[in-house]
Amino acid sequence: MSNSTQKKFNKINIAQAFFVLFIFSLFFPIRYVIPTKSAYLIGVYSDFTSISLYLSDIFLIITWFFCFLPRDIGYFWLRIKDKSLIIFIIWLILGLLWHLRDKTSLNLWYSLKYAELIVAYGTFSHLFSKTSIKSSFLKLFAFFSSFEAFLAIWQFKTQKSLGFYKLGEQHLSRAITGVAKIVSGGTTYIRGYGTFPHPNILSAFLTIGLMVCLYLLLNSKTLTSKIAFSLAIAINTLGLAVSFSRAGYLAYGAGLIVFFGYLFYMERIKMPSLIAKRVWIAAGVCLVSILASLIMFRPFLLTRANVTDDSSLQRIFYAKISLNMMAQHSIFGLGAGESLLHMQQYSPIKLWTYQIQPVHNYFLLSGAELGIPGMLILIWVFLSHLSGLLKNNHTTYNILLTTILVAILVLMQFDHYFYTLQQTQLLLWTVLALIAAEIKNPLISEGVN
Repeated sequence: MSNSTQKKFNKINIAQAFFVLFIFSLFFPIRYVIPTKSAYLIGVYSDFTSISLYLSDIFLIITWFFCFLPRDIGYFWLRIKDKSLIIFIIWLILGLLWHLRDKTSLNLWYSLKYAELIVAYGTFSHLFSKTSIKSSFLKLFAFFSSFEAFLAIWQFKTQKSLGFYKLGEQHLSRAITGVAKIVSGGTTYIRGYGTFPHPNILSAFLTIGLMVCLYLLLNSKTLTSKIAFSLAIAINTLGLAVSFSRAGYLAYGAGLIVFFGYLFYMERIKMPSLIAKRVWIAAGVCLVSILASLIMFRPFLLTRANVTDDSSLQRIFYAKISLNMMAQHSIFGLGAGESLLHMQQYSPIKLWTYQIQPVHNYFLLSGAELGIPGMLILIWVFLSHLSGLLKNNHTTYNILLTTILVAILVLMQFDHYFYTLQQTQLLLWTVLALIAAEIKNPLISEGVN
């Protein structure tokens, strides 16, 4: 092996090691909040207007460095050579220039954050294409999501935080204002958080973790691994239950319909009988886990069985505000990260500070901040990746990625965190990177074809 080949080999190995650390940092949001005036622009401290340096930022940049520098930067640009993505980058630059005179730094900060997400997309799609790291990624994701589910179940059982504050856990108590809660039988209960800022974010990770565990169970070859992934499905299902996220339940249901619908359709066409048996076993594990969670948490889950509570009505209210924003700033929007500062201006009623929140819909929020063209370009980015999967080989890995993207698109209709918060921002673009790698370098065989 030549010296240049040896160096390249060592660099890619180091990049993979830091990518593993990046996965860890996705689940454990360790950060330093940089003191800025923008954090208090709405009258109180807000995560949505603050600027933070996360451990995941550091691991991402180091991974990018060892993947492409100093001589391979051209490969990075090849990895993001997607027409919809390039047009999105151009639109972001135009929007940044348009809003340069804005009084706050939020537009610049959010534009830099988008640049980071595109760096993540190019870097990880390169790693997924050129190495075997995707297998480790799926197993690590399943492990960490199961750990988060365990933490959430324990938090709900004890009704308090567990002391993992340095790993990102929130301070949880029934007495703390702002902690997400449910009321059952006249008693208030805190929802499961894991180490995330909100139970809804936990539900996004667990929904994707469940689909990953399903895929790994389906492709397990030993009894030990089958038992392990079956248990992982059970604990992730219980963890999702105690998040009490209705959007999470809906996304998981949609994911199961797509995943098993696709597989049972394949069974009728060409699936070997042995593989068909695995599919039925996996479906049984899911069904038993769901039934167990319904039995164990039935009184609590019933409190979420309506769409006329304050949470649902607030989402509709915020959506109307975003439509008002889009009507008056249809081309370039209000600027990336700026919509929160204008909520009162476009609200028909007086808002208290705790009511000033981002619009709970990814696409309406992007339309308010990036303009209608920016929103449509983002939709194009997601649909181009989805259509690429649908045109590809119908392996179970391909079906997994399709299912995950469908689940994310469902979640986007009910919350803003894929647009506003670090962990889910990076999760979204990591999934897009997985898809890009699969479209450009499809797997010939991945256990089940």
